[in-house]
Formats: sequence, C-alpha cells, structure tokens
Amino acid sequence: MTTTAEPTPESAVEPRTLEGGASFTQLAQRADAARDRVAHAEPAARALLEEALDAVTEFNRAGLVTLVHSLRSDPRGTELLYAAVDAPEVMALLVAHGIVRADRAVDVLRALEQLRPYLVSSGTDAEVVQVDGDVAYVRFAGGGCNRPSDELRESVRATLLARVPGLRAVEEIAAEPLGAFVPLTSLRVGPP
Repeated sequence: MTTTAEPTPESAVEPRTLEGGASFTQLAQRADAARDRVAHAEPAARALLEEALDAVTEFNRAGLVTLVHSLRSDPRGTELLYAAVDAPEVMALLVAHGIVRADRAVDVLRALEQLRPYLVSSGTDAEVVQVDGDVAYVRFAGGGCNRPSDELRESVRATLLARVPGLRAVEEIAAEPLGAFVPLTSLRVGPP
C-alpha cells in the first residue's frame, strides 16, 4: 500500500540556507542582536560604532543605487531585478537602504514577529488585525489565566511604536470571546 505525504505547512518548511550556511532569519537576528549590544556600549564606543555603521551603510547604498539603475535601464535587467526582490534578503536590503519603500503594514507585521518569542514565553500571542494609515490595530490572544497583563500589552505597544517609522498609535481590538468552559451538551434539564 502506498501512502501520500500530506502537504507541509509553511511554518514547518525549513528556511532557505544562504551562502555561508545561515538562514535569512538567523542573519537578521544576528544583526538585531549586534545593534542591541551597540546601544548598551559606552557612549564614546557607541558613537564610533554608529559612525562606522553609517559610513558602511552609505557606501553600500551608493553601490546598490547604481546597481538598481543599471538593471532598470535594460529590459532583461528589469526582469532580473523583479525576480531578485522576491528573495526576502534582497528586499530587506533594498528597504533598509531606502531604495524600496516598505508598506507600513509589513513593518508592523515584521516587528510583531520579532516579539512573538517573548509573547509565547509569556503565555499569550497577538495578531495584527489592520494597519490604517499611521495606526495599527492589534488583538491579543488569551483569556482567563492567559490574559496578557497591562504591562505586557503596553510593552508591545511601545516596541511597535519604536520600531515602525511613522506609526502614531497602536490600538487594541477586543479579544474574541472564548468558548464555554462546560459544553452545553453536558448540561441536563429535568430529572436524570
């Protein structure tokens, strides 16, 4: 008897390994961790590191702008450029250097994804319901014992506002009601 494998959910797919052996997510986490460490460095060291990072960023941006202009000047290059931006690492690079503008909703989703391990470890979760202009609407999951604390919800709001340029407010949408603790079918009316 032959069995057919069920389709693998997107979340279970192994991330694509980039040249050098790391995944895009691992590289992004490494960059975020390094920036966090720089933020806690001595003021003189932090200033020097930020100056060096700014210089390297501007140097890379100039090269990327030249590359994009060269690709866009040729129809074959335009096709290649559109194919390349489908790779998240290419899109992130172009967005980070201001060559491509990211949608604010994508920025909010990315920032919330970075917070997800913290939320899960706190026994809750959150989802982006909508981003309307400069306001993000989020819903926190969990009720009863898993209801997020006011401190956790405020921390998520503050982090989203800090990490998403141009975001003015984060509004909470009420959680959807949970099902009853006791199934109605187990209740009996009248004599047994």
